[in-house]
Amino acid sequence: MKAHIVSLGCPKNLTDTESIMAKLVQEGYSFTDKPAKADLILVNTCAFIQSATKESIDTIKRLAKYKKQLVVAGCLPQRYKNELPKLLPQVDAFIGTPTKFSKKAIKATSPWLAYVKIAEGCNNCCSYCTIPSIRGSLKIRPIKDVLNEVKLVAKTGVKEIIFVAQDTAAYPNFPALLQKTARIKGVRWIRILYAYPTHITDRLLDVMAREKKIVKYIDLPIQHCNDKILKLMNRRYTRQDLKILISKVRRRKIALRTSLIVGFPGEGECEFQELSDFIKEVKFDRLGIFTYSREEGTPASKMKGQQGSGKRFHKLMRVQARISKGLNKKLIGKTLAAIIEREVRGGFIGRTYMDAPDIDGSVFVRSSRILTPGELVKVRVTGAKTYDLVGCLA
Repeated sequence: MKAHIVSLGCPKNLTDTESIMAKLVQEGYSFTDKPAKADLILVNTCAFIQSATKESIDTIKRLAKYKKQLVVAGCLPQRYKNELPKLLPQVDAFIGTPTKFSKKAIKATSPWLAYVKIAEGCNNCCSYCTIPSIRGSLKIRPIKDVLNEVKLVAKTGVKEIIFVAQDTAAYPNFPALLQKTARIKGVRWIRILYAYPTHITDRLLDVMAREKKIVKYIDLPIQHCNDKILKLMNRRYTRQDLKILISKVRRRKIALRTSLIVGFPGEGECEFQELSDFIKEVKFDRLGIFTYSREEGTPASKMKGQQGSGKRFHKLMRVQARISKGLNKKLIGKTLAAIIEREVRGGFIGRTYMDAPDIDGSVFVRSSRILTPGELVKVRVTGAKTYDLVGCLA
């Protein structure tokens, strides 16, 4: 029997897909990238915001045309379990989000990296966010299980471990988990995504700065900087708190990625300008911008001042493009650690330690010798683009 798997959404969702794949293997399935040749088609969906919901539904309808057994899993059926059977009658079965952590034996990523989920759900309850209603409250994965998974994938050749959760920094004694992971043979890079600002401690930053295997990069979504908007978002910090935290991160020479929401209810020109000025002041190494999505059932959906935010999105993207190019130019002549991902005409594409897979930039590496995907190398930067770098082996 063959199964065709489609995983939508974020890396956290991908870890669920890998668990599903492991169960299918136990039931005798192998996998095919051709839906026409599959006996079973499974779509693991995202429904965090309306654009993701639309993508999920469109994907399901497209795959339903193959007239195979069709199963839909993940956030979409978890969020809309009562509506979906009528909306998508061609689906044979709906499965929600996992209720417990499972041991994985199948990877759906490149052989040299693995996303490892350390927690599920969230207690932060941001006013715009659907995660608590979809994934529930915070549930912690036992540290022994996390370390066992890391050891397992490291034995298969995985070099980069990327810890994910709705809020990784909420993991109890997260610094200890990082230190123990750094002791595992075969692990070369440890990366942290999705860390809520108020859960970042001095000890965590000290461990990140001290441990050589932990890449000097942290994903720290701040969403906004204006105190009024932060309060409306139910983000439990102020602009001053952010400035203090960012200063601590920068003192330890850790690259800083963040994400922002523009167009939140109540964001006028004054609040938006403050956000733009904040970006110019801080000069984030990596930055993602999202337009506010009004989500049914969230407190923010009932707030006054709902508005479009397309123009503001493009304004901030232009601001960040200038910042990014300027920061990249300053890297010319420096030597950075990078991991090779694929060969291209004239060289190789890799990622520096400052770049997470699929969301950040890349580095084009010229080399007189053949480089292997997954190989860690030193790259001397010789050129800079807006978001990507050019270099050669150091």
